[in-house]
Amino acid sequence: MNGFKIPAAFASFLLVGLTIGGLAHAQTHGLINNSKSPYLPLKSIDLSACRWTDGFWADKQKECVEVMVPNLGRLMDDPEIIHAFDNFRVAAGLEKGEFRGWSFTDGDFYKYVEAMAGGYELSKDPRIDQRMDEIIEVIGQAQRADGYIHTMIQIGHGVQGFRHEKEQKVENFGEPFTVGGKHEFYNFGHLMTAACVHYRVTGKTNFLDIAKKAADLLYAKFKNPPKNFADIDWNPPHLMGLVELYRTTGDKRYLNLAVTLVNVRGTGGKVTKEGKSRDESQKRIPIRKETEAVGHAGHGNYLYSGVADVYGETGDPTLRDALERIWRDVTTGKMYVTGATGQNHYGLTKRHELVSESYGESYYLPNINTYNETCANIGNAMWNWRMFLTGGEARFMDITELVFYNSALSGISLDGKQYFYTNPLSYIMGDPHNSKDDGKRSDFLSVFCCPPNIIRTIAEMQGYAYTTSEKGIWVNLYGSNALNTKQADGSVLKLTQKTDYPWDGKIAITVDAAEQKEFSMMLRIPAWAEGANLKVNGQNVRAELRPGSYFDLRRKWSAGDVVQLDLPMKPELIEGHPFIEEVKGQVAVKRGPLVYCLEAVDLPKGVKVYDVALPRNIELKPRFDDNLLSGITVLEGEADIRQEPDWSDQLYRKLPSKEPKKAMIRLIPYYAWANRGKSDMTVWMPLARD
Repeated sequence: MNGFKIPAAFASFLLVGLTIGGLAHAQTHGLINNSKSPYLPLKSIDLSACRWTDGFWADKQKECVEVMVPNLGRLMDDPEIIHAFDNFRVAAGLEKGEFRGWSFTDGDFYKYVEAMAGGYELSKDPRIDQRMDEIIEVIGQAQRADGYIHTMIQIGHGVQGFRHEKEQKVENFGEPFTVGGKHEFYNFGHLMTAACVHYRVTGKTNFLDIAKKAADLLYAKFKNPPKNFADIDWNPPHLMGLVELYRTTGDKRYLNLAVTLVNVRGTGGKVTKEGKSRDESQKRIPIRKETEAVGHAGHGNYLYSGVADVYGETGDPTLRDALERIWRDVTTGKMYVTGATGQNHYGLTKRHELVSESYGESYYLPNINTYNETCANIGNAMWNWRMFLTGGEARFMDITELVFYNSALSGISLDGKQYFYTNPLSYIMGDPHNSKDDGKRSDFLSVFCCPPNIIRTIAEMQGYAYTTSEKGIWVNLYGSNALNTKQADGSVLKLTQKTDYPWDGKIAITVDAAEQKEFSMMLRIPAWAEGANLKVNGQNVRAELRPGSYFDLRRKWSAGDVVQLDLPMKPELIEGHPFIEEVKGQVAVKRGPLVYCLEAVDLPKGVKVYDVALPRNIELKPRFDDNLLSGITVLEGEADIRQEPDWSDQLYRKLPSKEPKKAMIRLIPYYAWANRGKSDMTVWMPLARD
């Protein structure tokens, strides 16, 4: 595998960051600043406390800094493509022009700035810092004196859409805070979150001041929500943003506003004034009374994440209970084997309300025409991460990891420059039911929320690797990395992790520095890891390592102690619940945290993906191929190949009597599909008849 070849400036920073911590360590916080959250016993580590040093995530973050973020900036800056930065320049009066884009374009631009901040944290490249300052200065000039900032409303005329797509001329985009579809709360929320991350990694308040000014406006206007609030509030990242701004500044008004907005959500009736279902945006039923995941999956997962943040600061058990009910509804009936969510392009809830990009009914999980928006999948990881912090249950971290390696990472190409909006589990060329991406990632998406979302997630991936608590250190994600953090009592802990995960389950964790005292190293034993083995300093630990739990390895630690954890990665055939009509008689393949798929490009000539059936006793052998798809472990084995006659002009026919042939097949990780041109693909394959 290609290790993370660290630039000279980066290497110097890494050496300092991992040896002395210092002032920057004290000033920064992790993905969320929950260091003082009273109802979250697990605490996020500083983003500067951990570095991926080699292997999978090190390679991804290197590409993130060198390719993903710069390419994203090129798209955001180009007035002929996204026009996002020019919208701020026009709103600031720095140039003349019209608004171009969508109501949520500002929010997607803020996610780009957050991705830049993550890239700066990784590289400490002064050019990134300088560029962020230039952008923030323009955003500040575009902000009105009262704190309002939404370039579409401020410019007031222009087009929705983009020049190379169908544009709709609009003479008047309306007044502030009058229609929910204007995505003002979405934009404000991403502004607040991005500003908090920027402050943590730079120590500068220039972006934070803009976010505070915007939040002050929201507080003044909505601390006593008007009767039409249900028609104004929409996509809800503002809940996460308000809570994070409270955690960052200590201003309790922001938390109080978040609580108020949670309390009034779902009290506006069944439909909007335009007659649209409030199920679409999770506003038909108050969150405390909700029993299922409904509506737009991206909006919903953002909402559930924000409510989890509110719980972390208030400890309101009715919120935690509601999130648990909704979580069980998702994980037992509405989530794909890849961790993806949002089955419907368009569909009906069980309350017979029309919704889009949404959660559907339980067990309705189509593979070829599913939506599974990249943003919704990332939102599922964000929600599960927050649920994990409430008590350290491995079931939540297992899903977080599942999403990262599968349905989130599939949203970006291996070269870091092309994107999926949808993430289906099957693609067959010519099938009229294919999802909107039609089996091909694009250089640009007309709705551009997903690219900055996956890129900021990759840029901040080290923040998920560990957490701390009164017990000790929690090891959440495996991969070669170096950790330098402080435990709950203020003592310094330094660890080095070495592993080829996710290709290999052998993990070695060395204690580089620790005060000689007793504390726990909480090791996640994933639900798939049957037969895990653990050694400390070469001696077997005789205890049950229960899959789907954290093992409490408690001892008095010293520098030089070595923990060896072996998580067996046997390829497994996975079946679905019998109520899932779309996967009856079929199986998927999973090895470790990775879901695998079959691509036609890997089949013998003339064989279609739907000709392949997997024997129950198939022996799939893993083999690492450094020259294929940026370096992956493939699974190879002998499968049945059904000799299918031509289906032209036939809808049904008699079952052919021919016995299947045998042929070798090769499976690749799902996230890597569609990187060799258009090719039929499937995750689920028929189980061969005995």
